[in-house]
Amino acid sequence: MRHQQVHHTRIFLTSLLAGGVLLYSLQAHADADPRSLKHPLIGYWESRLPDSGCLESYWFKEDGTAVLTSGDEQLEARYEVTPQPDAHGFFKLSHRVTQSNHALDCTRQTSDLNTEQTSFLLFQPDGSSFISCDNDDPSLESCFGPIELKNNASRSLP
Repeated sequence: MRHQQVHHTRIFLTSLLAGGVLLYSLQAHADADPRSLKHPLIGYWESRLPDSGCLESYWFKEDGTAVLTSGDEQLEARYEVTPQPDAHGFFKLSHRVTQSNHALDCTRQTSDLNTEQTSFLLFQPDGSSFISCDNDDPSLESCFGPIELKNNASRSLP
């Protein structure tokens, strides 16, 4: 009887330890994953070009894929984004086009498959919009936007 009690206690403690290790590793993975819901980029965003009023939309999913539209062009892409901003407040976003309908975008151009682009994103403090820049120069001379949040995990479409 005493042997069974010790055995059950040992199984319980081993299970408790394994569960704690699993929870710790899941939390560490969530903290390290830039596509966590904690990341401000996850969600559906829109922007209208000031001159033409042409609509661009960006849907960044948690799994590292994105659906991008600009004018008649529709793209799918894989992306990576830094989990934290740099010293100037910019997140570095890299994406590679994986599928395209080869239609014209808002600037009357098309995107080729497997092209990679890097942008630097600067978010408003409340996370409601960001600007996209060609570099992380604080002068913001190479930026466009705002790109406005329309939907994420905590905010539904209007």
